[in-house]
Amino acid sequence: MINPTNMLSRPKTQLMLHSPFFGAMSMSTPCVEDFGISTACTNGKWIKYNPEYLRSISENQVTGVVIHEVMHITNKHPLRMGNRDPRVWNIATDKAINIIIIDAGYELPEGALIDPDCRGMSAEKIYNLMMSGEMPIPEGDEWSFGEIEAPTNDDGSAMSESEMDQLESDINVKVLSAYANAKMRGKVPAGIEGLIEEMSTPQVDWRDKLRVFVGGDQPDDFTWAKPNKKFMPYGIYLPTVEHFGAGDIVIGCDTSASVSDEELAVFLGEINGLAQDMQPRSITVIGCDAKVQSVDYYGQGEDVQSINSKGRGGTEVTPVFDYIEEHGLPCDSFIYFSDMYVYDFPENAPDYPVLWVSTGATDAPWGEVVKADL
Repeated sequence: MINPTNMLSRPKTQLMLHSPFFGAMSMSTPCVEDFGISTACTNGKWIKYNPEYLRSISENQVTGVVIHEVMHITNKHPLRMGNRDPRVWNIATDKAINIIIIDAGYELPEGALIDPDCRGMSAEKIYNLMMSGEMPIPEGDEWSFGEIEAPTNDDGSAMSESEMDQLESDINVKVLSAYANAKMRGKVPAGIEGLIEEMSTPQVDWRDKLRVFVGGDQPDDFTWAKPNKKFMPYGIYLPTVEHFGAGDIVIGCDTSASVSDEELAVFLGEINGLAQDMQPRSITVIGCDAKVQSVDYYGQGEDVQSINSKGRGGTEVTPVFDYIEEHGLPCDSFIYFSDMYVYDFPENAPDYPVLWVSTGATDAPWGEVVKADL
């Protein structure tokens, strides 16, 4: 049995330490007590749970329930339900994810639907097999411990199409951010790589990937001088976060003749969006065509007033990387806004992550490229 207080704190913290993808997803999702439900549920925005139910199962099973709900959110099962039969859809999604959770070595509550025949199947395929009679539909509800519900607004009203799109975008950002965190630590759960590949296709808004790359919702400075008191009662000692934000960002802007004023305006808007949403420690904006034309520095929270568009000559990127090295600019991450009609990439990649945001070509010898559909 688990401690009735802070029921999810320890399982979520353990996941952060040992399974950072599931840990980051659970930490970024509001969890709410609700004595009006029998077990647990999610609608993609939050996870609700009945404390009495969690008291009745082991701590390992509580961890399994958290992962179960996180997997529903990761796979956007509430959004994918549509007009399908809710009960059959819940069964289908449980069969799709529970075998993955068990294969990963986690424990689920007694009665959970574990069907090895569904290994590797999508929820849609399982649903269709049950609806066609090719796969039996379980009777009763003993299997149910983590249902999914249709997404709604906080007041219980149905979401509009634009609100559903925003929720999907929010989930994409959380999933990609959790994946980046897990990949950095070499602990990506089985089955997640394929999901990320699917999410990284054009239906994911390029602005989402831009914000995930910057990672402003992650702590970037820790200290052990003052251990985090929140988790000390559980015998867990973690450092205290001294600064949340995206560190120091350097942004290169292509000001060559092939980049239009409209594109520069979009670049400026996205840079300011990053400045406000991600709260980086600093932003240095370097305008460059065939040579560096301007360098502007902005502190945390400051608006970028303009992109100096003087020059309007040919396109070269090497001068920007040379400038960063020669002047010792602090750079935790680098973003280059360009049409990518470039032929002078430096031979070697720098020792900081690079994201190319391109309105044109998508080839680069190193770094990550995201196509910006303006």
